[in-house]
Amino acid sequence: MILKFNSDLTKQEIYANGDDLSRALAFDKDGRGRRVYSWPKEKKKLVVTFKNPLLVTDSYKISQLNPTLRDTVFALFSYPLKITEYENTSLEFEQQNYPGVWGPSIDTLLFCKALKKLNSNNFKTAIEMGCGSGFISKYLINNSKIKRMDLADLNKYAIKCAKNNIKNKKAKFHVGDALKFLKNKKYDLILCNPPYIPRPKSIDDNPYEGIYLLNYLITKAKNNLTKNGVIITNISSLCEHLVKPLAKENNVKITILESLEVPLKVYNVLNNPAWMKYLLKRGLKKQLKQGYEYWQKINIVKIHKTKSI
Repeated sequence: MILKFNSDLTKQEIYANGDDLSRALAFDKDGRGRRVYSWPKEKKKLVVTFKNPLLVTDSYKISQLNPTLRDTVFALFSYPLKITEYENTSLEFEQQNYPGVWGPSIDTLLFCKALKKLNSNNFKTAIEMGCGSGFISKYLINNSKIKRMDLADLNKYAIKCAKNNIKNKKAKFHVGDALKFLKNKKYDLILCNPPYIPRPKSIDDNPYEGIYLLNYLITKAKNNLTKNGVIITNISSLCEHLVKPLAKENNVKITILESLEVPLKVYNVLNNPAWMKYLLKRGLKKQLKQGYEYWQKINIVKIHKTKSI
């Protein structure tokens, strides 16, 4: 399956490709009538188009399709290989091969859209902290004059995914704590799409859940920037009340590059009553619309010490 998004994220196209064609779309015979079970990944057929996607996998929109098309699309999502495409960047992802890694999500693509607002030619060195699948780093390499791109992640399978998808000598891969790797280093550009849903006491029992990384970026990572360097990260409306005072205290400026209101679709949050109660007091919107009940705004932002770029 191919999930293709246009430049301004107003359209999502879902294609069947490769072996999907024979098992889901009845492309199971060749021109001579012989049975065909396998097709090259490059061979594809458009199945459905969605306008203004809110999620990479929007179960509600899919459920509104006619029954045959609905079940066909759900079947495509059940197959292992998913290819996400945005402009000139694509990434292949099979969950079973990368335990604990998330494939590209809507905020990943919004992040890439935001990068277009930077004069990326000013940047020669960059790091992505917690690179996950590696999609953001791959997009930056494809669309800038970066000379070195460091990718760091605690999860060895994240680095495996990134390595499998980025075949460029500019990319350097590092398994381990990105904060430790960052120590005593300076970059023109620091990228981080961190966890951004605040949780009570997360720093005490799991510092990489909640907004620990976000706090670090605002309070300390500015010391890892070159003179005109910037940080690009994701700040949810659910944690703005926490990060705005930090920014003021640390004399850093936060500029919003892109925003999108999206449904909350993290099941271990939605099914945790105490966590949900906490979030509802901190700006989580409860409003049934477009098939979803809870909403937040994600903001891709630029953080910098002084006027730059």
